[in-house]
Amino acid sequence: MSLNDSLIMMVDDEPIMIDLIQFFLEDAGYQNFLGQSDSVCAVELVQTRKPDILLLDLVMPDVNGFEVLESLRSIESTQHLPIVVLTSSSDAETKLKALELGATDFLAKPVDPSELVLRVRNILTVKAYQDRLTYTDTLTELPNRKFCIERLSEAMLSAQEKQTELAVIGIKLTSFKTLNDSYGPSVGDAILKEAAARLLNGIRVSDLRDHQDTSESMKIIFKTSGDEFSVLLSDTQSDDDVSFVAEQLIKAFVAPFELEQHSLYISISLGIAVYPGDGDSAEVIIKNASYAANSSADDVPGGLQFYSQEANQHLQDRMQMQQDLKKAIENDDFYLVYQPQVDVVTGRVRGAETLLRWTHPSQRDISPGIFVPVAEQCGLMEEIGSWVFKHACRQAASWQKQGMDDFSVSVNVSSQQFQAPGFVEFVTACLEETQVIPETIVVELTESLAMTDLSKTDHVLRQLKALKVKISVDDFGTGYSSLSYLKSFPLDELKVDKAFVDGLPDNKGDQAITSAIITMAKKLNFLVVAEGIENQRQADYLGAAGCDLFQGFHFSRPLKVDDFNAYHKLHSQVAEVYLAEG
Repeated sequence: MSLNDSLIMMVDDEPIMIDLIQFFLEDAGYQNFLGQSDSVCAVELVQTRKPDILLLDLVMPDVNGFEVLESLRSIESTQHLPIVVLTSSSDAETKLKALELGATDFLAKPVDPSELVLRVRNILTVKAYQDRLTYTDTLTELPNRKFCIERLSEAMLSAQEKQTELAVIGIKLTSFKTLNDSYGPSVGDAILKEAAARLLNGIRVSDLRDHQDTSESMKIIFKTSGDEFSVLLSDTQSDDDVSFVAEQLIKAFVAPFELEQHSLYISISLGIAVYPGDGDSAEVIIKNASYAANSSADDVPGGLQFYSQEANQHLQDRMQMQQDLKKAIENDDFYLVYQPQVDVVTGRVRGAETLLRWTHPSQRDISPGIFVPVAEQCGLMEEIGSWVFKHACRQAASWQKQGMDDFSVSVNVSSQQFQAPGFVEFVTACLEETQVIPETIVVELTESLAMTDLSKTDHVLRQLKALKVKISVDDFGTGYSSLSYLKSFPLDELKVDKAFVDGLPDNKGDQAITSAIITMAKKLNFLVVAEGIENQRQADYLGAAGCDLFQGFHFSRPLKVDDFNAYHKLHSQVAEVYLAEG
């Protein structure tokens, strides 16, 4: 908005004075003028119309200018409104009293036209600059949280009057903190600016939806916190309309960010809060949308979730779990179990996947599916992951000293752990400290993690390969479905995800996907592990398709060390009999 579009309001009991000032200002290009000769309703009118500057006469009947000034300065929304006092008095006492009550400037009556225009222009220029600092995120140039609260509050009043709904979409850059910590603030700033641009483009794309009347709707993007944005959608017609907009925003982040010679995939998660059902104030609606976005991020990056009132209790539970996890790290309350990976042909145990378990102080076991997302959200996963890796290496070394050196031990590595500075140095130290055979340790990472930053992933993986550890990609086929990186990454193993195993052997789609993965992996000389096998029919199909190792409840649940030792011994004996019989 240009300065000439600013709303100038004048309160003076002489209509002829109002007309004269309006003429002077319109002659200078200011076309947005509002005059009020009744000072009794002046304060209410200012609050309703929200002028950019107020010209205020002091000497008026019923309610004088001092009283109007004092009232406006006592109201939060008008505390900083520029108010120019019009006075024919030149005595110091009058001016001092006006200043004490919060006047911004003075204009002497009769008003000089050139002086009037100069004062108005200067004050509006300063106000525009101050508004920019107050209401704009300087990095992305988007409206900030303060402006979001004000605009949302106005929109909620309008929705209440019209008996309509509005929605706020909370948008969280779920991978931002990790990337910002890894690459530094310059890349972090570039990510935020590019994210803002993509969100704006996503909104423009959503405006092309031709079956929705958007003449009365409003879509505004705000930067509401360090790695979060919010979108205000007024006059929403249905949840489907809101979901459509959200889906366009998700699509805007599919392509990687090309920043400073890095190709970075930025994952986002979205949460939606609807007024009036999900809150009765702007702050509550924004908070609930943000909470829904964080809950969505826990489920799957790139997800979308509506807020529900039941989430309040869930939030409290998560906060308590964060505290319990911190204590668990201090008290060494975690333990490891190992799920056997069985040779398809001989039945011998050729591998073990390390899995984390936690016995809560309440003496109940908490599922990793519950506590791991909480640990990731509160920044504890790097520390917990380091504990897992070190203890897995110690156990592998212990087995090797007992003569059980015929199988590998796989260790899952989290995104926070893998992206952390010094990860390779940490692995090196673990190998040296435990004296484990490096070739028997398998570093397992998910496909989505591998694809976050292709160049960095490749660099770290090659450093790990130099240490002689092996590399496995878990959840293959469920992430970005990009196969090009397989040729360049120094991988040793692919794991066929349980999602594709569940439908075997009957589901044609799962048949096609698993067959393609296995065929491709074999051509690249990768070991293939099928996980999540729950029955013999699945095992028979995958064995015939060319899998090397089986893993799943059909063969064994994850076992504690003593039980794993017994399982390994039994299957070694079975394998010896099988080989002896040819």
